[in-house]
Amino acid sequence: MRAGLIGYPFAGKTTLFQAVNPIEANSDLASVPVPDERFEKLCEAVQPKKRTYATVELQDDAVRLPGHGGAKPSEFAEAARKFDLLIHVIREFDDPAVPFHDAPNPSRDYHSVFSELVLADLQLAENRLEKLAKSQDAKSPGKRDYLENQLFQRLAHSLADGCTIREIELDETEQEIVESYRFLTAKPLITAINCAENNLNTPSELEKQLAASNLPVFRLCAAIEQEIASLPEHERQPFFEQIGIERSAAESMIQAVYQALGLITFFTAGEKETRAWPLRKGSTALKAAATIHTDIAKGFIRAEVVHYKDFDKIGDVKECYRQNLMRLEGKDYVVQDGDIINIRNKS
Repeated sequence: MRAGLIGYPFAGKTTLFQAVNPIEANSDLASVPVPDERFEKLCEAVQPKKRTYATVELQDDAVRLPGHGGAKPSEFAEAARKFDLLIHVIREFDDPAVPFHDAPNPSRDYHSVFSELVLADLQLAENRLEKLAKSQDAKSPGKRDYLENQLFQRLAHSLADGCTIREIELDETEQEIVESYRFLTAKPLITAINCAENNLNTPSELEKQLAASNLPVFRLCAAIEQEIASLPEHERQPFFEQIGIERSAAESMIQAVYQALGLITFFTAGEKETRAWPLRKGSTALKAAATIHTDIAKGFIRAEVVHYKDFDKIGDVKECYRQNLMRLEGKDYVVQDGDIINIRNKS
């Protein structure tokens, strides 16, 4: 799963990228660990030789936006479609060193990018409708072209009214068609307002509006987040207290990315390696086995499952087994977020 940072020049995309990825500072692509207190507790109990976190692939400055000497609209859309999720970084801080003629205006920048996403999707829908107009199958109910023609007319109408595809109710077949075309406004979008340090606790009207619409939005100071990331672990909490925040906003943002991608986590707990595995919400035990290794899925017999809430009460995986808190599940079992799983297979 890939997330891309987008935004106008000097919004602080690279600073934010380095805050969530302090290890690979010279790279613009990184696998960023997903913070998870449950995994830390599991590792403390198991004491494995190796810990492997679930990760999200994040790319810095992934897409050049149109305007201000940036990309052409078609180039912007083509680049953005490669990502599963977009993080729009918006500059709120004022800095005389920033060579940009306009004063910071988060609402302007948000709606400007929003319009680019909608227009790119509208162009895609209209282009497809032009081709479908020449198709005989588009006139025959039950044919794929007919279904697409009906769907794309709905999409084009809604997009022309300024609605995103996320807002349109789609059935399973329609959702499959939309995913195949990688529409931009069907992708999750997270907004990160990059503010000055002294404005960390002063939400803007834009943030209030987005939050009221249940859209993920974060207020952060990327420069401070970068400084926090460079500190030793034991010095971070005192720093948070000093500036009046509970935790790193960059970490919260990565967790929000993970959730917006529709992912949950299951764990495997071994003394050699304890690992957090990303999995699509609603996936089965067989899919979890295939995530670990395709050969394990082929030889699947049963899944030994300890629910995290049971482990959390006991504090020991082996003790959960002894107290009959382990459940044997078949391949159709729907994995729950936080499940600790061991796959029995034909080896």
